[in-house]
Amino acid sequence: MSTTAPTTEEALMSISTLPLLTGSSPVLNNATSYFPSSLRRAGTSSTLLSSDSSTNSTPQQQRSPVSTLKYDYNNKRWRWWHILAFFIMILIMIEVVVLNKHYKLLHQDYSSIRIVKRQYPYKSYTHLDTNAQSQLEKGTRVYHVTKEFGPATLTDVGRTVTALAAAQQASNLTEVAVVMPFYTFMRRLITDKEIDMVMDIRGKKPNQIMTVEFRVWKMLHVFNPPVQAPSKYEWQMINNVNTSVLITPQRPPQPTDAIPVYMIGHANRKPFNKAFRCRTVDEIYDENELPNEWRDQYFAKAAAAFLAHKATASDEESIFAPIRIVPRVDIVHVHGASNAYVAKFLHDKRDAEDLGPRPPAIVYTMHDRNEVQYTNSFKNVRKFLDHPSEHEMLRQYGLGGKMFMTKFALDRADAVTVVSRWFASDIVEGRYDFYLKELVMDNLLKQVERSRFYGISNGVDYHSTEHPFITDKLVNRSMVFPSYAWELIKHQELIHAPNSVLALEVPEAPTYWTLSERPTDFIYVYKHRAKQYLIKRNLLTQEDIHRPIVLFRGNFEKRRGLEILDKATELFEKYDMRFIIMGNKKDYPFDRLEALQKQYPNHVLLIPTAKQQRQYGIFCRAAADFVFMPDGTQDGYKLAEGLIFGSAAITPRLGPLSNAIIDRSQAPRKISVAHLDPEVISERGAVVTGYEYYNSYVYKDTTLASAIGDAYVDYHKLRKNKALREEYVLRMIRSAINLGWDRGHFKGPVHEYNRVYELALEDRFIPEMKRHEVEQENELVSRLQDNDFEWE
Repeated sequence: MSTTAPTTEEALMSISTLPLLTGSSPVLNNATSYFPSSLRRAGTSSTLLSSDSSTNSTPQQQRSPVSTLKYDYNNKRWRWWHILAFFIMILIMIEVVVLNKHYKLLHQDYSSIRIVKRQYPYKSYTHLDTNAQSQLEKGTRVYHVTKEFGPATLTDVGRTVTALAAAQQASNLTEVAVVMPFYTFMRRLITDKEIDMVMDIRGKKPNQIMTVEFRVWKMLHVFNPPVQAPSKYEWQMINNVNTSVLITPQRPPQPTDAIPVYMIGHANRKPFNKAFRCRTVDEIYDENELPNEWRDQYFAKAAAAFLAHKATASDEESIFAPIRIVPRVDIVHVHGASNAYVAKFLHDKRDAEDLGPRPPAIVYTMHDRNEVQYTNSFKNVRKFLDHPSEHEMLRQYGLGGKMFMTKFALDRADAVTVVSRWFASDIVEGRYDFYLKELVMDNLLKQVERSRFYGISNGVDYHSTEHPFITDKLVNRSMVFPSYAWELIKHQELIHAPNSVLALEVPEAPTYWTLSERPTDFIYVYKHRAKQYLIKRNLLTQEDIHRPIVLFRGNFEKRRGLEILDKATELFEKYDMRFIIMGNKKDYPFDRLEALQKQYPNHVLLIPTAKQQRQYGIFCRAAADFVFMPDGTQDGYKLAEGLIFGSAAITPRLGPLSNAIIDRSQAPRKISVAHLDPEVISERGAVVTGYEYYNSYVYKDTTLASAIGDAYVDYHKLRKNKALREEYVLRMIRSAINLGWDRGHFKGPVHEYNRVYELALEDRFIPEMKRHEVEQENELVSRLQDNDFEWE
């Protein structure tokens, strides 16, 4: 029997046979399923059913006819053509982005870089004559141009510039200043506004010039801030306003302890108003809306404009001055390839005679061999050119649409240095090969032929850290080390190895120490005072007066080999030595250090907080007899920082100062004491003749106990003879000074840089029209000097 589907009319007629349904009937809810889907139209079944059900409903239950005609969006479903359209739209958007990116790449003037390998003629590297004293005029003005300095230090560049500037200022031979960007996190350090300036930058349209304004801020960076008396305020009426005024006299820093820092601020036009925006020092190289290449070019041009102002700022001279001293900038010391373009802008201003009668000499320092790879695209360089025709001239410094800034700086600088003597020697003599060497070797060898290329190795920085002979905290507590001892050490012959970097050698000749007759000229007296100070602060006990103090100073990190502290502490307790552990919490389990303090309460002192370190850190360093360094690779320079306080090191022979470690020999060398009065054994006026030069107790994995035992024996032996104890402390400090920037006898990296400055000034170009001003100034200064000599 065959069946046929009901027609539409038959299906509709069958509704009359359905029972009357209320709105709450479950049959009504499923009524739409009664009809085949092929016979339903949107809204038809629900409308018809609503009409039937409404006939038997109460007035309160009846619905409005309008509400029954609403479209049911719950039945809307995604069809295959909807999904296809969505994926087509996504594909179109991706294509637009890719086409736009490739369009920009195709219109950039980059091309593949092909460099032909070359052989260069052999040249011998000749270093500066370190035995010749620099004749650099005292008061020469040196401006360091850098991206990093002081509180904005992130890499070795910042550490080197900070240490060099501090040592130069402390030498009192040059007047040092720094030009750097104004990073926003340094806002609280500003002391004054220096000047508002303008400069021109090319706009987006052809031949469009955009004038931007920027501000130069001033900061006084103090390496040894004076300790101020407690602040006292009083209320005073100022302009009819009751104002709180500080009445405590503020001590200014010493001129040799402070350096003016001029910071280039952001501009007032987009996108240069985003320049140098960063919240922490870790963000100073992060890129924001302003591309890094634009930021570097902006800083270089602004720094050159400011230096030109300083070189010609006659408006800063007093009209009542007895003579007119020509304002000048003698040396512009450029650090790093990202600042190399400063040389170009300064040359432009010199050619335009905008640098005064004494245009500065330019010294460029390469801090890293990878600086050669630093480039700017010619498109970005053109934006900052004053004359578009210069673009073709700059082509000689580029390849593939990129300009190599190191190549440019090597060509335009009056002298070039690198931060390692051996690196310079290996480059010149062909022993060292590096990436993109062919781009710079021609310019570098030209500087070698002119005797204007030198390698100057860095020293250990003492002046920008706490220094026992000058730090104001110790001065305030009458614990600063005596100046007599400092002069005694400075007059000793150098023991620095001349042909090595940060290395000491043991001379065959003895050292003679003529001790003072005054009791306050002995360093051990002030180390004893530091111990007493810590006892009064309940950090040490009375027992520690006669016990050796061992100091560990550094971050609590696993990579520093702190696992050995357990074994070392056991030995310190065995030999009755006080062990001070001072540092910041890092990834090393701090509970292990706390357990050591609980296990050895009479021998271990833990100083983990920054506040405690600020309060007592320098006094712990002054009181320490030894410093313990479990890993010299991470804490290499801590060895020298311990030596400068007269503390010998207990350390393995590792790290950057491994060649400066002179181990204690098992066969002691001769030391004799000649007393001022043979009948009275006293250290006052005694002359100590010593052949000993060791500064460390070196241990290996199995010899730690022997090294600590030797240190214990030496300490108690020296306690019995104060003259020998003083010689021991002087010997440690002498080792430290021989690793510093200024090593005495006009030797050290500071004086080598002064020699380079002197050579660069010999080539300084003085415009013919301005030469008479310089000659008049020299004549007046010479006349005043002659008059001063006659008055004396």
